[in-house]
Amino acid sequence: MASDSSTSSSSEFQSRFAELRELLACPACYGELRLEEVRVVCVGCGRGYEVVDGIPVLIAERCEADGSVST
Repeated sequence: MASDSSTSSSSEFQSRFAELRELLACPACYGELRLEEVRVVCVGCGRGYEVVDGIPVLIAERCEADGSVST
């Protein structure tokens, strides 16, 4: 059942992200964001932002230019 719950919350997040996409921007370059499997990626600069508990962590200092999230 846990996989059903995570799949449900994932599809809920995808739906919510689609609705808010026009309001969100990359904090580093203000570029458009796209949703990948487990993170949000900037179309302009390629930075990747992790998604924690369904919330994209849009903090420029926590990502790298190649799109890999730094910890």
